[in-house]
Amino acid sequence: MTVLGVFSSQSTVHLLHRVLMSVFVVVAVYFHVTQAQSQESKGTQKGQDDVVRLKTHLVTMDVMVKDKKGKYLTDLKAQEFTILEGGAEQRIEFFDPPLVAASGTDQPKAAEAASTVKSSGRPTNILSLVLDGATTDVTNLKQVREGTLKYIRERLTDTDAVAVFGVSTDLQLLQPFTNDKAKLIAAVDNAYLLAGSNKNLERSQVTQDIERARADSVGPGNLPQSAAAAAMGPAAAQAMIAARALEQFIKLRAQLSAQQARPVLAALAAICEAQRAIPGKKTLVLFSQGFVAPEILDWQVQSVIDIANRANVAIYIIDSAGLRTSAPLSTSPVPAAALAGVSATNSTETRMRAVGGENVFDNVRHEGLSREYDILYRVSGDTGGEFIKGSNDLAKGLDRIDVEIRSRYTLSYYSTDSNFDGSFRKVRVEVRRPDTNVISRSGYYANAGDEIVPLSPDEKKLLANPAAFENNPALPLFVEMSPFRSKEGRYIVPLSIELPPSAVKFDRKGDKQHVEFDVLGVIREAPARIIGRLGGGFDIGLSAEQYQAILKNNIFYRQDMELVPGSYIVELIVRDKLSGKMAGRRETLVLPVADAGFSTTGVVLSRYAVPTNNSPGAAESGDVFSQGGVQIRPFPSREFRATDNLILFFELYNAANTQAGKPLVRVTVTLMKDNAVAIKPIDYVLTETLGRPVPHLTFAKYIKLAGLPQGKYTAMVEALDMVSHKLVKQQASFLITQ
Repeated sequence: MTVLGVFSSQSTVHLLHRVLMSVFVVVAVYFHVTQAQSQESKGTQKGQDDVVRLKTHLVTMDVMVKDKKGKYLTDLKAQEFTILEGGAEQRIEFFDPPLVAASGTDQPKAAEAASTVKSSGRPTNILSLVLDGATTDVTNLKQVREGTLKYIRERLTDTDAVAVFGVSTDLQLLQPFTNDKAKLIAAVDNAYLLAGSNKNLERSQVTQDIERARADSVGPGNLPQSAAAAAMGPAAAQAMIAARALEQFIKLRAQLSAQQARPVLAALAAICEAQRAIPGKKTLVLFSQGFVAPEILDWQVQSVIDIANRANVAIYIIDSAGLRTSAPLSTSPVPAAALAGVSATNSTETRMRAVGGENVFDNVRHEGLSREYDILYRVSGDTGGEFIKGSNDLAKGLDRIDVEIRSRYTLSYYSTDSNFDGSFRKVRVEVRRPDTNVISRSGYYANAGDEIVPLSPDEKKLLANPAAFENNPALPLFVEMSPFRSKEGRYIVPLSIELPPSAVKFDRKGDKQHVEFDVLGVIREAPARIIGRLGGGFDIGLSAEQYQAILKNNIFYRQDMELVPGSYIVELIVRDKLSGKMAGRRETLVLPVADAGFSTTGVVLSRYAVPTNNSPGAAESGDVFSQGGVQIRPFPSREFRATDNLILFFELYNAANTQAGKPLVRVTVTLMKDNAVAIKPIDYVLTETLGRPVPHLTFAKYIKLAGLPQGKYTAMVEALDMVSHKLVKQQASFLITQ
C-alpha cells in the first residue's frame, strides 16, 4: 500500500486517497480489537507470574456432539466433557453451552470454574459473511445474493451479530456487525454489485496456452536448450520456441494464482484476528470458487489457520459456483490423478528439472481434478468448519452451517504444557455419555505469545536484526510517526517513509520507469510481543511525467495505524528489489493516556498540499491530514528548497470556550537560524472546532521560504489558550538545501 511522491498528477491524488483509505480501514479493524484485547489482559492481570503465564496459553475450542442417529445433542453439562492434550487431561476453565440451549433457565457451568464466557445482553453468535470477489465469477453472484438474503430473512435472531465483507484486490467492510436485517440486506446487495476482480478467465486462457505449448513440444526431456541446438533443423527450432512459450505461460499461471490467493488469505487472517478478544460463537462463511495457493504462500495459509484457531473462529466455505456440470479437467498429458504425473511418464532428472520456475512436483498444485478445492478443504477442515459444494441452492448450505453453529459448545482451558515452541499438539475431546460422536478440531499449533503475525521465512530473517541495516548511506531512510487522538481514547498514527530516488534503481519497461521495493515492518508491544505487521511489496510503473516528478522529490509511503495508549516498538526494513539495497529502522512510540488538559500533537512539516473532494471545513474523508478541502503529505526528510512553502500542521485539544461558546487560541510561529530570528513571529488565531474523530482545532498554515539562505532552521511554535491562559511550546527542525 504505497504512494509515490508525485503530487503534480491529479490521477496520483486519486490513487493517494483510495490507497490510504483502504489501508486505514483494514488496519483500523485489525488493531482496534487487538489492542482491546491488550487492555483487557492488562486489566485482569493480578501480578502473579504463574497467572500471567497461564493466561498466555489459553486454548479455546468449539465442540459438537451427535447421538447415534446423527442428531445434535445440546443438553450436555460441562462435567460430562473431558479434554486430553497429548494424552494429558486438562481442566475446563470456561464453558459455553450451545445457542439453542442458551434460553434454558439452567445454564450449565464447568465444575469449579468461575464463570461462562458468555456475557448477558450481547450477541453470542458472531457471523462474518465474506464474498470472495477475487475468484467468484460475476455470473455466480446472483445465487450467492439470493442464498444469503434468504438466510438473513429466515434465520437471523436477536442474539446474532452479522457483518458483510467483500474481497477483491483488498478487504472491504460492507456492513459492520449488526442484527438489523435491512442494513444487512442492503450490504448484500452492495456485495452483489462488487466488481469482479478475479483472474479466472485469464487463468483459463493461460491453461489452454500451456496445453497447446505442451502439444507443440517434443517432450520436456528432448527440448533443445540453445539456439545452436535449434539450428539443427526447423522442427528443433519450433520445439525450442514452444519450450520458451511454455516457460512463460507457467510463470504467468503461478503469478495469477498468487494474485488470487493473497488478498483472500490476508482478508481471512484480518477478520479472524479482529475477533480474537470477542466472546461468543464465532464463524466465518466464505463464498469462493476456489484458488490455487503456490508453494511460496504455504506460510500464509498456515498463518490463516493458526490465527483462526487462536481466535476460535470456525471457517466454513461454500463453493460460489454451485453445481458444476463437470469437474475441472487436467491440462497435463499425464494421467488425471495429480500425483500420477510425478512418477508416470518422465525420467527422474526431467521430473526434478524446473520449467518456468516449476518442476512436476509444483505442477501438481495446479493440475489434475479440482486442484482449486485443495486450499478450501484445508482451511475449513483445520479450523473446525466445512467445505460445502455441489448445490445451486446456497441457502441450504447456510442453513446447514446455522444448525452447526447453534449446536456448538465452547470449551476453554489453560494448557498444562508451558513450553509453547510452535509444535502441533493433538487434542481429543471425550463425552461421558454412551453412543455419542464428538466433532472438534484435532489440535493446534502451540505458538508462543498472544498474537500470531503472518510472516514468511524470508521476512522473519529480514526482521531478525533490523539494526544491521540502520544508517545505511547507500539507501537513506526517513521515517516519521505522528500520533493523533481518535475516538474512545485511541490514537491514529500515520507512519510516513521517504526514500531519495537517487538511491533507488529504476528499470525502464516500454514507456514506463519501474521501481520495485519491499516495505516490511512489525509493531511490538514493548518490549517484545509482536501485535501486527506493516507494509507490503510494490512494483510501480511511472509515466514520464511521474518519473520526472519523482526525481525532483522523494519516493513516499504511508500507512495508518490505530492503537490504544501504551509503549510500542516499530521495526522496519525497506529493500530496493532491483539493486538489493536495504535500510532498517527501529523506533520507539509512546502513546500517553489522553487527559482533559490543553495539549497539541507534534508539528508535522510538509511542502505538498493538494485539493481534496471535500468542501472547505469538511472532514468526511477521515484522513487526519485533510483540512478545509486540502490534503497535505508529511515530509519526514525535512529538506526544503528556498522556492518551497513550509507547511506546518498539528492539532490542538481541550481548548476552553469563551462566553460565546467558541475557543480562542493564538498560535505564534517563529523561524530561527543559528539562535537568531530568521523570520519575525507570525500570529494566527484559531476559533473553529472540528468534531471528528474527537473535538479539536487544526493548525494548517504555510510560510514562504523565498529569500532565506541555506542552512539548518527551527520552527518555534507557541499555542496559547487565551481563555484558560495555558501555553504549550514545541519546535520542529528542518533544512533548506538550495
